[in-house]
Amino acid sequence: FHNVDFRYPTRPTLRILRSFSLKCLSSGTTALVGPSGSGKSTTIALLQRFYDPLKGKVLLDGHDIKALNIQWLRSIMGLV
Repeated sequence: FHNVDFRYPTRPTLRILRSFSLKCLSSGTTALVGPSGSGKSTTIALLQRFYDPLKGKVLLDGHDIKALNIQWLRSIMGLV
């Protein structure tokens, strides 16, 4: 994630993420931990392309995920 801004289409006045950046290493496991309402589920929804960011980019191995096949993208992830 690089400088991502996001608002849900159903709540356009409520900013969910602002200038959010996150880098995860491909050689390990990443855990998103935080209190309710901190953006964990939103981050995953953006990563899986249920939504696209209003600003910024979501990259996977240096490639903008907007250019990737959504079914393939979702098939390579494991979530608990």
